[in-house]
Amino acid sequence: MSQTNVNVPGSGDQGMGAGMIVGLILAVIVIGFLVWWFLLNGSGGGTPADSSAPLQSLVESILPAAS
Repeated sequence: MSQTNVNVPGSGDQGMGAGMIVGLILAVIVIGFLVWWFLLNGSGGGTPADSSAPLQSLVESILPAAS
């Protein structure tokens, strides 16, 4: 005689685990850092005119009438 264990979906408490919560927090931190680094000149190097040039060219490529 054999035994088969079956887990029925939806039975019991199916909450998010600690690994999922830590992963989501880490993803938010990484995305926030990338936004700060690229859009808000978080690098701290260069002059303001030089550092705004890539952002200005990006805006001009998206909205050509703005230039």
